[in-house]
Amino acid sequence: MASDSKVPTTAVPGTPLGLAIHYHAGHGTHIHEGQIVSSLLGRVTVTQAPSKGPAPLKRLTKITSRTAEELPTISVARHERRREVLPDVGNVVLCRVVRLVPKQAIVSIQQVGSTVLDTEWQGVIRAQDVRATEKDKVKIYESFKPGDAVRAQVVCFRRLSAEPCN
Repeated sequence: MASDSKVPTTAVPGTPLGLAIHYHAGHGTHIHEGQIVSSLLGRVTVTQAPSKGPAPLKRLTKITSRTAEELPTISVARHERRREVLPDVGNVVLCRVVRLVPKQAIVSIQQVGSTVLDTEWQGVIRAQDVRATEKDKVKIYESFKPGDAVRAQVVCFRRLSAEPCN
């Protein structure tokens, strides 16, 4: 059995943590070429397999390796929970166009400033907000198509769709 002292206390993605024959791959890890490798940046933990109690004595006729249930589990957990950044008025956001309706484009906000979001926020690009001049001549379907990546500035933030946005 490999000793736990050889396992690093922290890992970055790609750090080898131990051989797959000595450990079971847990959360935040994957197996690559027989090695358990970290998939996350975080703290490494080794959890011993729960013992099933005393087993009846058996005469062994061959040497067998331990089963996956008997192996300790090695996993990587993030150090701390990141706080979610909320889009606010004035923020520059990166979003993807989801669908178009005649007067607006519905977008999924994926990044606020330089922070990539864990959860999706929905946004709306109104026809009158596309450009500063000749706002009445803007046609959404000529400006955007579904799947477009758009960099935009938040001009209004509504918690409910019924709230007015001036």
